[in-house]
Amino acid sequence: MRNIWAVTRETFLQCARTRIIVVFGILLAVCVLGVGFKMTGDGTLKGRIQTFLAYSTSLTQLLLCLVTIFLTTSIITGDIRHKYIFTVASKPLARWQYVLGRWCGVVLLNVLLLAAAMGTIYALAQHIRKQPTQMEQKAAAGLVQQRRPDFDRLGVENEMFTARATYLPEPFNIDRLFQYRMKRLIEERGEDTLIRNHIRKRVGDETEAERLFHNVEFRQKAMAEIEFALREQILDEIKLIRPGKAIGLTFTGLKPAPADGPLLQVRYKLNPFKSHATILHSFWKIENPRTGFVQPVPRSDSTKTTSSFMVDPRCVTDDGRLTVFYINRQPGTIIKIEPEEIAVLQRVGGFEGNLIRAGLLILLKLMFLAAAAVLFGVFLSFPITCLSVMMIFTISMMSGFLHDATRLPQDADPSAFEYFSHYLVKGVFTALPTFSTTSATDSLVDGAYIPPRTLIREYLITFKQAGTGSGRFWQTTGLEIQAGMGLRTILALTVGWLIFRRRELAGVT
Repeated sequence: MRNIWAVTRETFLQCARTRIIVVFGILLAVCVLGVGFKMTGDGTLKGRIQTFLAYSTSLTQLLLCLVTIFLTTSIITGDIRHKYIFTVASKPLARWQYVLGRWCGVVLLNVLLLAAAMGTIYALAQHIRKQPTQMEQKAAAGLVQQRRPDFDRLGVENEMFTARATYLPEPFNIDRLFQYRMKRLIEERGEDTLIRNHIRKRVGDETEAERLFHNVEFRQKAMAEIEFALREQILDEIKLIRPGKAIGLTFTGLKPAPADGPLLQVRYKLNPFKSHATILHSFWKIENPRTGFVQPVPRSDSTKTTSSFMVDPRCVTDDGRLTVFYINRQPGTIIKIEPEEIAVLQRVGGFEGNLIRAGLLILLKLMFLAAAAVLFGVFLSFPITCLSVMMIFTISMMSGFLHDATRLPQDADPSAFEYFSHYLVKGVFTALPTFSTTSATDSLVDGAYIPPRTLIREYLITFKQAGTGSGRFWQTTGLEIQAGMGLRTILALTVGWLIFRRRELAGVT
């Protein structure tokens, strides 16, 4: 342990004396302070804070990632290039202690830099928070009455400086309607006719379709596809809301709050179906069926934008249920409601704790990049190591886009190239982490709660029940292992040590 600490301390001091730290420290200070005092957002106080948090945390993460890559790579490759490694190897120091000590030194420096940056971001955010809103400025000048609700201030306190969990509506229960429609369809057309017509549409060849029709396994598969298509059709019909009609959405799992507790937020997006309307008029009704409390909310929103309104906490029942009704009041326009585009956000934590958890997520990314630089630095040169780790960083940041771009189509048979690209990306991210799925910036900007289980999943290994989206192996075992960046960091360090252990530092003369 003493040997590891000696290498860690020497690495930390060596990094602190480099010019790279000075340059990046100045850039970090200029970027964070410049964004805090110059960015105004959309003109509102809430928009200014959102812009500040978005740019400051993104720039902090980017700059620290670059610092980590350059420092770790230069130290490891420099020791080998300048023969400093001979001095280290001649001491009673195991090679795994050298690898771990170098990595810990860079991580220790990252902890201090990240703590300083996040502390500065927090202080500036609190400073901007104390600035007056436009309505408060007008009220101070006597132009408006302060008794009017200040939605900008409400947005700052209830949407920004908070940590809110997101709840999606319960799936539509269409089992009874599906059974009725399916029974009626079979009575009208006959099961054999349904299956035969489905196979003909899919195959195209009459002879081949007739042969497959008598295949029991293929008949079962065709019937399952018919049932799936009918379910999708029923769901599409439910989502289309005609003028004057309504739809009810139920949210469960919320926390009951006192009447004077923090407000909830309903966030939604309305999609006009085959209409060129730019403004959509609607009426929302949120009710608590147990107490009879009802909150009416008339709205006029722009199309193709995400809108929101605040909800009284008294609308939540004692068992954590919230019922929301949407009524279409747009004449001559059918509105399509997508349940995944309607969410309820409720405060479950504070801004300070969320900021700390966001910092821990950023730190974990830095730890992985340092481990990757150690892995390549023990056997490659400085330019190649930098290029390799930068490619890993770029691919990891694009993980969400790559997964979406290579997802297999559901409405058609995938081609060979689609299968290849899908499983190639899937295989790549078995080894590489997905940075885009753990975005600390998005969570802070939206006031979204970062649960501790996310940190546990990313730092350690967790188990969850295997679902329909899991692979066949996990479905047979019943449990699915979730391994985040922590395990990948350990694997990178282990592989780097094994390579370094087998490497011959100097030839025999």
